[in-house]
Amino acid sequence: MSNYYGDKRLSDELPIYVAAQHTDGCGGRGRLMHHHPEGQMYIPAQGVILVEAGGNRQVLPPGRLGWIPPYMPHAASVHGNTLKPGLAGHTIHITPALCVGFPEQSLALRMSPLAVSLLERMCRWPNGSPSDAAGLRLMDVFLDEIRAAEPDPLHLTMPRHPRLMAMAATIAQDPADETDLDAWADQLGWSRRSLTRHFRNETGMSVVEWRQVARLQKGMALLNGGASVTTVALSLGYDSVSSFIALFRRILGTTPARFAA
Repeated sequence: MSNYYGDKRLSDELPIYVAAQHTDGCGGRGRLMHHHPEGQMYIPAQGVILVEAGGNRQVLPPGRLGWIPPYMPHAASVHGNTLKPGLAGHTIHITPALCVGFPEQSLALRMSPLAVSLLERMCRWPNGSPSDAAGLRLMDVFLDEIRAAEPDPLHLTMPRHPRLMAMAATIAQDPADETDLDAWADQLGWSRRSLTRHFRNETGMSVVEWRQVARLQKGMALLNGGASVTTVALSLGYDSVSSFIALFRRILGTTPARFAA
């Protein structure tokens, strides 16, 4: 089974397809949940791309790549209040044979400067695919660079238990909500100990850690939309701007102001 891209079909002769994705300046639009036999990459050029796949909820700013394994159901949308009409980013589809060595789960990956430069050249391919041996070599180097990329810390695994999923969805929607563990345990009909144990088993994080990442995801989107660092920090429920800046720097390796710039 293969999918069509443009007027061609991915195969051994056409192993990769690079497509530009455009925006009319309005965020929040994208594809609904779907799947296909090829692996896929999402690479934003402006705004942020929200990807939901395999129980993970990823926010991708420019410089990040979202990886989707073959056949995994996923959905994606572009967000940002300052989006300009034009290029929103790129998607790359690759045949299953080329997915060897890539993670079996959906991940957000950091793009190296070399990978970014290679992508710029790949975007100039006629019809989005390599047409000669030089193009195939370029593809191989790009894929090797992505296989060696470091995972980005900003991804969230959604718990699968219905009650935990409902709690996590509430936190993701409003990470500034200060409902504590005892209150959540009462709502879910569990003890605090059972709640924390099941949540960590299903997500790999404590509730506090999960909320921190959800806040940073929301904060990245707000910063990208033009909000000030102070406004973002207070809207996310931080008692002080310095606390938000410290967490942002610790996890992302830069300050909110530099990220926004």
